[in-house]
Amino acid sequence: MLYVIGTGPGRPEWIPPAVRETVLGCDVLIGSDRLLQLFPEFKQEKHTLNKDLGQTYQLISEFLSHRLSIGVLVSGDPGFYSILSGLRREFPGVEMTVLPGISSMQLAFAKAGLPWQDASFCSVHGRDIQTLPRFFSSPLAVLTGGENSPQRVAQVLLGRGLNLKIAVGNALAYEDEVWDLTDASVLARSEQVLSNAILIIFPPANSGEGRVRLGIADDEFIRGRVPMTKAEVRVQVLAKARIAPSDNILDVGAGTGSISIEAAMLAPHGHVYAVEQNPEAQDLIRKNRERFQTPNLSLIPGSAPAVLNRVPPVQVCIIGGSKGQLREILTHVPLASGGRLVMTAVTLENAASGLGLLKELGYHEVEAVSLQVVRWQEAAGLHMANSLNQVFIISATKGAEHE
Repeated sequence: MLYVIGTGPGRPEWIPPAVRETVLGCDVLIGSDRLLQLFPEFKQEKHTLNKDLGQTYQLISEFLSHRLSIGVLVSGDPGFYSILSGLRREFPGVEMTVLPGISSMQLAFAKAGLPWQDASFCSVHGRDIQTLPRFFSSPLAVLTGGENSPQRVAQVLLGRGLNLKIAVGNALAYEDEVWDLTDASVLARSEQVLSNAILIIFPPANSGEGRVRLGIADDEFIRGRVPMTKAEVRVQVLAKARIAPSDNILDVGAGTGSISIEAAMLAPHGHVYAVEQNPEAQDLIRKNRERFQTPNLSLIPGSAPAVLNRVPPVQVCIIGGSKGQLREILTHVPLASGGRLVMTAVTLENAASGLGLLKELGYHEVEAVSLQVVRWQEAAGLHMANSLNQVFIISATKGAEHE
């Protein structure tokens, strides 16, 4: 049995009896030195959580092989940016019990006296700071850390022309707690050391304006000589993808980035990873990202499946090109269970191959449609048919890993 145990703020008075009882019932306890010290009465085997998670996973695997009860301590709540997701991936068949804790996010909103059911959340700790959402219409809670300090977040906001109101919380529930209500311009100049702070960024007054633009005209994109998914097809692909505002999305064979751009707009609180091996196309993706101001889009240079290990788990995967490696891509794509997959094909053979592979790999709701677009273009006062290539759009939902 594996227990993933939230310790809240990391102070003894915030440890509920149910958590302490579970800890004392474990054979082995794994956590940081600070968290292990919360349970001095635990006399069984203790191990410090290794920064190299691979070693920690190997240690857990050895204990599981001896049928030991293992407790893994995490700060805050296990469900909020913790090792839990990694444990789920590493030990998919292991019985796992999760005990919640009070997260720094909850503490911050309590300090601010604000409800948080409509807030959005992100972490820039160990992540590209450009994943910080540009558009949000409700308070945005941001976990900071490492080189991405609160000051750097404030500088990014100012660079985007946003001098927003910000609540800063550091070491919440400790004697040296910091809680301040400021704005980006003041915070950016602050020399105060704020390690692993949480920010609540309040949205601009016009945050609800001009967000989603589904069906951007083709000629608005910088195109070059790289083929581009036409607007009519793009809209149908994105409709089949069912993108939610907080989804992470993988676009394989992104081309000019037209689908990636619109996906990024549909997921302002998520992130898009565009995989593309053509250097000219890579340059176009960068230019279109700048043109449409979508910082939640990252280019992953290279070909799939070779570079898919650089992509975190995603809720949506769109495949526009596979270079004959569709089976390998589908095998290695980091798509979460229940996630949506959409692929396009222009030949009957490739469409049939895609359908067969999805069924073989246990995908659900497998569906194929073909789209024939005819644009009527004016010539000498008359409108003539300009037929685009027929496209197959295949969509499916990934089944659970154990199925």
